[in-house]
Amino acid sequence: MGDGSRARRVYTVRGKYRVVAELLRQAEGTLLDVGARDRHLAARLDQHRLEYHSADLGEGCDYRVNLEEGLEFPDGAFDYVVALDVLEHVEHIHRAFHELARITRRCLIIALPNLSALSRRWSFLWRGHLGTKKYDLYPEHQGDRHRWLTVYPQINAFVEENAARTGLVLEQVFEELQGRRVARVLGYVAARSGLLPRGLLTERCIYVLVRR
Repeated sequence: MGDGSRARRVYTVRGKYRVVAELLRQAEGTLLDVGARDRHLAARLDQHRLEYHSADLGEGCDYRVNLEEGLEFPDGAFDYVVALDVLEHVEHIHRAFHELARITRRCLIIALPNLSALSRRWSFLWRGHLGTKKYDLYPEHQGDRHRWLTVYPQINAFVEENAARTGLVLEQVFEELQGRRVARVLGYVAARSGLLPRGLLTERCIYVLVRR
């Protein structure tokens, strides 16, 4: 993220679903969870306050959508829109971001993985891969794969610039730190103290964008 950003940066050892559920603890209105799959987020939300809707490519969700083809919802259709580890799967990532922003009335929350984290570098150095099968080349097309190598400085710049273009304000960034519990706690201390380069221990960034 550029030095000019005013977004509050928070380091966390909690997983993405816990972070987002806590962010939405007092939220009211409608929410669309894009890329919901098994609806893990829904189980953590108070659905008496927040009307939850799931959306994904496959069956079993409230809406069947394809981000590559756009979203058939009117502007501002949902108060809250969430897309966790979704955008890296689509070819037209910029257009997909704009579609998510378009249907957001109040707040958009997205998460992007950081493939330049220390654990990914270590895995590639010693194993020859990034620790995820989303980039592997198989004899047959694997279908669900990452289209983008999302790395820390680029994902920050991507979100910041496209937020401004869609009329959203980047309010907060949660950096989910990697490793097992002890490693995460030590990473939290190191990140807060500035002892390590920014993003080195960050597994993913969770961006909170609001419409004002």
